[in-house]
Amino acid sequence: MEIIKDPSAQDSKTLEPGAYPDFPTASPPEQTTPVQPRNPELEQRAKAMRGRMFVLKELIQTEKDYVKDLGIVVEGFIKRMEEKGVPEDMKGKDKMVFGNIHQIYDWHRDFFVGELGKCLDDHQLLPELFIKHERRLHMYVIYCQNKPKSEFIVAEYDGYFDGIQQDIQSRLTISDFLIKPIQRITKYQLLLKDFLKYSSKAGMDCEQIEKAVDLMSQVPKLCNDMMNLGRLQGYEGKLTSQGKLLQQETFFVTEQDAGVLSRSKERRVFLFEQIVIFSELLRKGSSTPGYQFKKSIKVSYLGLEESADSDPCKFVLACRGSSERFTLQAANVDIKQVWVRHIQEVLDAQSNFLSALQSPIEYQKERGGGSSSLTRNRSSSGNRPAGPSHSRPSSALGLGDKEAERGRSQMKVSTSNGGSSCFESRVSLRGAFL
Repeated sequence: MEIIKDPSAQDSKTLEPGAYPDFPTASPPEQTTPVQPRNPELEQRAKAMRGRMFVLKELIQTEKDYVKDLGIVVEGFIKRMEEKGVPEDMKGKDKMVFGNIHQIYDWHRDFFVGELGKCLDDHQLLPELFIKHERRLHMYVIYCQNKPKSEFIVAEYDGYFDGIQQDIQSRLTISDFLIKPIQRITKYQLLLKDFLKYSSKAGMDCEQIEKAVDLMSQVPKLCNDMMNLGRLQGYEGKLTSQGKLLQQETFFVTEQDAGVLSRSKERRVFLFEQIVIFSELLRKGSSTPGYQFKKSIKVSYLGLEESADSDPCKFVLACRGSSERFTLQAANVDIKQVWVRHIQEVLDAQSNFLSALQSPIEYQKERGGGSSSLTRNRSSSGNRPAGPSHSRPSSALGLGDKEAERGRSQMKVSTSNGGSSCFESRVSLRGAFL
């Protein structure tokens, strides 16, 4: 047998297929579709977009469930109570049990749930929806302010409400339903934060979403603030007429009136757009503290001194037109600076508003020309370092001072519990701020 060492050299031979097992005949290559390389960036974006859609669908579905729960309260509990009647000693209290929950139910059922559904077709509508209706959502703040009173009445008449629950065959108690608005207003910010997270991962413009998250983080805080205010005893005014609650904090307060200086006392102080309230803390250390009203100053008569006694943690609030002065000592410099900044902004906004009322044409000229000293003062107020004790400049004085310059009188009204407040005597102007 001939041994072929180099088959390629045997050009004169015809090799039969299969004759040489070491050199099988090669089949022609198959035509295959080339595999595209993976793009991690596109995959990440697609995953993020799926996450956005999941959050949006959860928001819409939970909104429908929420409206259904509110319907059980309005169409179930409230309707049955109207049919059955309430105990004689409960009359007049039954409305306080539910607060403005009917208003909340109507708005969500007739408007908000439908608007959320439209966001499925255009995701960009979602943050705009919350931004546009931020003020409307403050009805939750009113609800939360009433909640402590509601809890007290429900506990007092628990047997009656158990009977109503059985009548409408509800698995959940009335307390379970009445907590749902508070849970819902908190849930919005959590879902929006998830929506923001996925939007950011998808590389989308998040400016409006961030704004919506910020707004919906503030509303639950205000709700919590107002639940605290709902535990405020002895205040005879209407808190819902005092504008937004801007800050609340505990200070050591020294009061001076007619030259008489009191000892320093711990006070819970609430700063609204239109009033400052001083209160005494009750049940200190309790999970449900209470507050006893002591004093208040209308912002229209509020004076500010940014420092006192060379102490970086102190500032002074005065009731213009009276001898009352309150020296507030904060726990730290940061708290003091935040309060001073907020009070400055409130006084500046009030002064601008008064200028617009008194000289609207001149005010518009100043605004249009960018030469308004009020505007400049406001823009710089937040960065002004604390220096020697001084009062606010005349451009930001309370309305009481400006009215006094025109010969109008002020009056100091005493409350029945011994507290006092500075009020504007002219009803028409006072009404503009209430």
